[in-house]
Amino acid sequence: MTATTMPARPLAVRVLRATGWIATVTGAATAIPSFAVGASTGFGDLARVWVALATIGVILLLAGVTALLAAHPSPAGLGSGLVACTLLLILLPVGTAVTVAVGLIASQSWPQLRDYYGLTRRAS
Repeated sequence: MTATTMPARPLAVRVLRATGWIATVTGAATAIPSFAVGASTGFGDLARVWVALATIGVILLLAGVTALLAAHPSPAGLGSGLVACTLLLILLPVGTAVTVAVGLIASQSWPQLRDYYGLTRRAS
């Protein structure tokens, strides 16, 4: 009986996963209180500030969840990673720096990423 093992997570996936946890927690911690304060003030003139903070929190939350889904070793996981990086690009400058770091790391380890996500080469 031979045991099949999952390939080790490449560094780009580990960075995205860590980013996902940070963004999910930060996004929830920003969005929920911001919506609560904005709603309690009736979303008036001053509440627009809270709505802007809540929007940033929701974007962070979405980026975090999609980054966590990128850890799944399938083509859909790769798609989730691309969506996470796209959402992070909206959040200047930190999101852009994280996206550039993930892109640089991924470019150096594409064969491992291809194997991890189960992508195959097609013969020409």
